[in-house]
Amino acid sequence: MLSMFEVDWRTPHLWRKTSATRTAASALAGDISTDVVVVGGGFTGLAAALGARDSGARVVVLEGREIGSAASGRNNGLVISHHSKAAPSEFEAAFGKVHGERFNRLVADAAGVAFGLMQRFGIDAHQVQEGWLQPAHSETTLARAKQFYTEWKAFGAIVSWLDRDEVSERIGSPYLGGWVVHNSGHINPFAMAIGLAGALEREGVRIFENSRGEQLERVASGWRIRTASGSVTAPEVVLATNALTGDIWPGLKRTLIPFKVFQAATDPLPEDVRARILVGNPAVSDMRADMRYFHYDRDHRLVSGGTHTVWFDEADRGRAKVASRLGQAFLALGGPPPVKEYWHGTFAVVPDRKPRLYRLAPGLVFGGVYSGRGVALALNLGQEIGRWAAGRRRDQDMPLPVTTMKPVPFHPIAVQVANRMHGWNRYQDRREERRS
Repeated sequence: MLSMFEVDWRTPHLWRKTSATRTAASALAGDISTDVVVVGGGFTGLAAALGARDSGARVVVLEGREIGSAASGRNNGLVISHHSKAAPSEFEAAFGKVHGERFNRLVADAAGVAFGLMQRFGIDAHQVQEGWLQPAHSETTLARAKQFYTEWKAFGAIVSWLDRDEVSERIGSPYLGGWVVHNSGHINPFAMAIGLAGALEREGVRIFENSRGEQLERVASGWRIRTASGSVTAPEVVLATNALTGDIWPGLKRTLIPFKVFQAATDPLPEDVRARILVGNPAVSDMRADMRYFHYDRDHRLVSGGTHTVWFDEADRGRAKVASRLGQAFLALGGPPPVKEYWHGTFAVVPDRKPRLYRLAPGLVFGGVYSGRGVALALNLGQEIGRWAAGRRRDQDMPLPVTTMKPVPFHPIAVQVANRMHGWNRYQDRREERRS
């Protein structure tokens, strides 16, 4: 019986079905040693392995299931250079000028770095770098969107403003205005995950799949991580477990909130319909509390998603919810379209929506928790984490403050509230739209 936050990861989903095949790496067998061991083979872990390997370290990656089986391979695929619900000035206020500017630069470059990795390693992730649009549906969100645009433009990011007619025509749905981040776009995230894993193996990184880290212990040479059939000893360990953080380190899982979402996709849309919806093939996510997000896949399916407050009969309800939402948003569809593909996954959030860098002990670090911005940011920040673990970055050189663990207050309650507030979010959206 799967828990609420687990997935039946062996069941094919759209991203997996439309990707190249990959033979999983063998499980760890026996006892080995290395310079840096990364626990977790998602985007953060793979990027950390790359950063450490590029720094000259020998690297081992332990993945508990198979590459791409968790959030990195199951998300919507938006590649975005923007914070999760915050402006650059707000990050500078929270972290101070030095770290604030440093992290804003990392975020501004993040999508470009992600697409650059695809180019560097020849990864076919069905990548489309035609920008990300964030449209506003109310006067309140319009003002907020203008703040984002103005601050990023002043920072030097390549962004544009679209008025009501421009944004509505480009998306194919009515909005009051919005902004575009031009270095952003969308991908097949499963294809990216397995493509990057293959590239790392060619670079000399040793990846072991179906090798869950079960025990972490201090030894004279650093740390030993035990799996069911072996162990890895290394002076430096990166925990990149994110939403699937278990009990490998005491209290770590209480510093983040697992958050469950689903994705769904239409049948391929005909060319005449695509000429009026998401013109130019951008990625889109709007500013509703119960956010709407869309892009096309390689075969012209419209991919969207959402959340459930309760998860009984989730697939049929999810397909119906997405079909209804798309039919309402895009008149060119002529009503709710057929929606066949459905899958879900779990990512991690925190109340302040700011990523975390923890030094848990000498030689032991944790990084991640992107609150919905994990594709681009993980592939950029992850490399910095790898350089940090390999000794190429000091704590004070990192783009975020390095701290001790920050437990989420009332963690069990916070998990339940976060995963059951969607009805309230929808009510807020309706009230705000009526005011506009």
